[in-house]
Amino acid sequence: MNIDENAFSSYSNTMTEESCFATTHNNNETSICRVIGHKKKYVAFFTGDMDAAAKMYELCQEYPYLSGVRFVESLVSVFIDGLIGFFFARKHREDEAKWTNLGQEAIQALRKWVKSSEWNFSNKLYLLEAEFYFLREDDERAMVCYQASIKAAREHRFVHEEGLAEEKTATYLLHKSRHDEAMRHFVNAKRCYAVWGAYTLVQRVEKAIAMLPSCTDTC
Repeated sequence: MNIDENAFSSYSNTMTEESCFATTHNNNETSICRVIGHKKKYVAFFTGDMDAAAKMYELCQEYPYLSGVRFVESLVSVFIDGLIGFFFARKHREDEAKWTNLGQEAIQALRKWVKSSEWNFSNKLYLLEAEFYFLREDDERAMVCYQASIKAAREHRFVHEEGLAEEKTATYLLHKSRHDEAMRHFVNAKRCYAVWGAYTLVQRVEKAIAMLPSCTDTC
């Protein structure tokens, strides 16, 4: 089932994600609201709709994780929240401190978790640290962490997060007007997303590539 299809059609011809969320919200079924909210945040983030991702982050604060929640779901959410935080902190708006704190809280959490499982968390921590250094305009440390995140994700076979790290690196390089290097990382991101089977993301990266000043045959 692709990203545009209605997953609820298997159960009802009239039910949609939005109607299910409205019903469960009215019935105070917080666990279902939390699952839908975090799923929508995750999709918005990966498809590049950062305003929607931020909106869903705010909404999800109404449905905090409890002690009985699936641990993996909580971990992924903290990682994504941190990346959302640093993205909006770089906008340098009046709420910069709020978003910076969100990113830094995610880093602190990942630094704790990486002690338990470097395999699962090192690439995520490196990427968050890279985004923090991007915010602080520490170019040398940012690139070291971006490259470390790509390497760890590849070695640990997290192809979707390898693609994410490649894309974030490309975005950083594009910000620095290093277009040729950005191109290579966008192409790598597209390859990873294709392996993952996320063709909507492949198309989004292709649009980013098309907007670059020049394109090599490797595209």
